[in-house]
Amino acid sequence: MSRYNTTYYLLILLLITGAFASMAQNGYGIKIMGGVAAAFGAVFLIQVIQIFIKKGIKDLILLIELFSLTLMAAILSMRVFYIYFPYVEILFGLSGLTLILVYVSKMVNAYPMVRKQSAYLASMVLLFYGSIIMFIFSMAVTPFLPLLAEPAGIIAFGLILIFTLYSIIKKEVLFNGEKVTAIRMATHAEHRTVVLLSIFILFSLYIGLNKMDLIPGIYSDEFPQAYFELVNSAETGEESPVDGTFTHESFKELYDEVINKHTGAFKR
Repeated sequence: MSRYNTTYYLLILLLITGAFASMAQNGYGIKIMGGVAAAFGAVFLIQVIQIFIKKGIKDLILLIELFSLTLMAAILSMRVFYIYFPYVEILFGLSGLTLILVYVSKMVNAYPMVRKQSAYLASMVLLFYGSIIMFIFSMAVTPFLPLLAEPAGIIAFGLILIFTLYSIIKKEVLFNGEKVTAIRMATHAEHRTVVLLSIFILFSLYIGLNKMDLIPGIYSDEFPQAYFELVNSAETGEESPVDGTFTHESFKELYDEVINKHTGAFKR
């Protein structure tokens, strides 16, 4: 097990705390979530540095995986704090595509080895990695192909649901001379991937329950609701930038000017 597992679990708990605080109409909740994304990015980057110092580029696939995760986590954090730079969507998409290639490579390598001992576990390998690949795909293509993003997310959630149900029903099977469950094997072999799955499941449950009006939306009191609607239009690809600038960026500049101009105007 990775020495970072405890850190991962604590960050996930903080993420849940931030989400509940935000849904309870507390403005600090969204900041907690942004801070958690930044912390995930920092943890992944520390691992990149440590592995590079110890092994150089001998474990190149792992370095690429961790660096891609670092970029995606950092960009998600910047979105929360309204930090934008040119071509950030392209960088996010390329990071996602790189991660997809990494997990496809892992799946292709793991499947034949596991297939020799257990056809059942081999099929679970396909379900496990397939769900991760579809989840990352749904995130990466959101700014470019928003019509594909939601179906991909639904497919990803369906795959991990099937994986979980089959793992519970089948219970333990013999692999490498010992009895294991598919969930235990996945958790032991891919702790970072399990972290991604945990966040993905939480995110999917939130989206589903929010659409059913069973829980409130994420809340921030820093800007008017219209601003977040404009940001959503840009992130989902519904709006294209004019002269390299999205409407929400112009809105934020004008809004900041008004706030700065009138700060203290009503103080006595």
